[in-house]
Amino acid sequence: MRKVRLACSRAFRRGKLRGASSGENAQMLPKETQKEKEKEKEKSKGIEKMKNVAVKVLKNLSPKKEETEEMLVDKESGGRQYLSGQAICELIDQAKFLEACNHIYDLEQSQHKTKMKIDSLYKKIAEKMWSVVQEAISGGDNILLEPLKSVGASLKWEKEKEKEWFDSGKDMESVSTWSPKYWNRDLEKLLMECIATQIPSFVSASNIDEPAFKDHLSQLESNIFPNLRCKRDFFKEAELLTTYTKCCNACLLSHFSTLTDGNLSFSKCLLIYEWGFNMYRSGSAMLLLADACYLKWIFSDMEKKLLTVTQKEVREALREVVNAGRKPYTDTTIIQVLTGRSEAVQHISDTIRDKVEAGCLEELLQFLCSYKNETRSLLQVDTFSVMCSNLQILENCCIFRAAWYKLTYIYSASAETDTKVKEFIDGTEEQSRKLFLQAIASEAKVVLKNHFRKDYSDLNTFLNFLQLSFSRFEMKNTQTYETLIQAAYQSIVTEYMQALLTISGKSSSAKRRNIANKIKADHRAMRTLFEENFGPRTVSLDDPIERTIDFIGLTDIEAMKLQIVLLLHKCPDLRKEHLNIILDIKGTLSWTERNTLLAVVYENCVGIEKETDIKTEKYGNCVCCCCF
Repeated sequence: MRKVRLACSRAFRRGKLRGASSGENAQMLPKETQKEKEKEKEKSKGIEKMKNVAVKVLKNLSPKKEETEEMLVDKESGGRQYLSGQAICELIDQAKFLEACNHIYDLEQSQHKTKMKIDSLYKKIAEKMWSVVQEAISGGDNILLEPLKSVGASLKWEKEKEKEWFDSGKDMESVSTWSPKYWNRDLEKLLMECIATQIPSFVSASNIDEPAFKDHLSQLESNIFPNLRCKRDFFKEAELLTTYTKCCNACLLSHFSTLTDGNLSFSKCLLIYEWGFNMYRSGSAMLLLADACYLKWIFSDMEKKLLTVTQKEVREALREVVNAGRKPYTDTTIIQVLTGRSEAVQHISDTIRDKVEAGCLEELLQFLCSYKNETRSLLQVDTFSVMCSNLQILENCCIFRAAWYKLTYIYSASAETDTKVKEFIDGTEEQSRKLFLQAIASEAKVVLKNHFRKDYSDLNTFLNFLQLSFSRFEMKNTQTYETLIQAAYQSIVTEYMQALLTISGKSSSAKRRNIANKIKADHRAMRTLFEENFGPRTVSLDDPIERTIDFIGLTDIEAMKLQIVLLLHKCPDLRKEHLNIILDIKGTLSWTERNTLLAVVYENCVGIEKETDIKTEKYGNCVCCCCF
């Protein structure tokens, strides 16, 4: 600066001297040419311009230099000097944040402080620090470590000062409004935003196909995580690792929550679970990004999602395959539903395979329980329309029983689970069998109500429909099917005998004799249906209709006695009035023969007769198998 001033003053003095000498020469040489005078004037003008420029330079430089060199003096503190705001700004621009913080803090404690000025300086520091952090996250490999270290040192300084304030018992209101107090919060917010921008946006895995989902996971593993892992080392050097890791934890957790959000299929859940499991097991970049507890939390959430989706799909699959009216299925279908998902995860680990198996078994138990409750609600319905649905339920029970028998060799199910499954299947089967037989008895009663009073009857239509329903039953080689057919035949025979011995008893003797041929035709149709379609074993050997037909066809009185004994053995509750109806249908007996046969009934069934009389007196009606 002194050299500039000296140069300007010398130029000024030379100008004066030249001006004076030119005047003297003008007097001594009055006849000098005009051309030389003009040259002298131009030189004078040039010197004047130089002088003006020098003055302007001095005016521009002198105040800044004086301000830079100016030191604020605090008289109350014994004349202590403080840096000016301009000098502090220069430190901030040089990324010397810790030094600037100390000077601002000193200035804050002095008499020269103004809240507006102090806040503006702290704000300038924060803006510059966040610019450095943002550059460190989003920039390339050429990261300046020293500025980042200065950011870490400044945040550490803020914590120390805040602790000093608390320890000294200063006004808490001042501490709460101190702007550096919120630097750590602002840094976390900034890091969250910067890290989130590094991870590709992803709406939901349920909205994309599996190849795109795989590409996204591959990009995370090969590009995003290694890049964030590389930045981690710089933040560690800057003593900002804790904050950086915390933000990485939050971003990873948020992103994985987005990945597993929505209605994911089992295959997509398995894809992300296997991907995360392999990364965790291999100790990849993601493991170095986040805390172990956070990763455990993330993978635990993935596992929970996988098991939830597994149970949901098993439940839907079981419901779908047992719906009435769908294509017949087999026990192999059930086994595939319950084992397909455990087989898909067994290559990952035995632990997750066991958990998936347990989830499938639990869903099977819940399904069987709800299925049993559905059949129980149908027990109040006593119509023919539910016959087919109950027949389908019985077939489902046979399929589930066969499937469970095979599953016990695949799954290591506990004895308790085995017992519960069998109880649910057996209970559901028993309820459905009861409802099915109730529907058959109810419909047969309606069909046979006027069967013996008109020439045309709906019995053949009923039998044909029953044949069609049984023909759809796929599990014919089971004990359940054979037992069901026998019970169905017995139920129809019982209803037929009730119709024969009650409705026919109200007809005339001549009408009853004409009924004999109809009984033979009906019995032949029933036997043909059950024997040809369901096997000879389904028809009971002690058929009361057949015994009745045989009795009607006999002519020898001794043979009639024997046949009555056999009929009484099959129908121990047969009463004399019922035998009278059968004798009326026969129509070829004398009164002596009728009395002889009725005496046989009395001699062989006197005990039963007396017991039946007691029941009649108590209840007011006959309670035998034919009248009840």
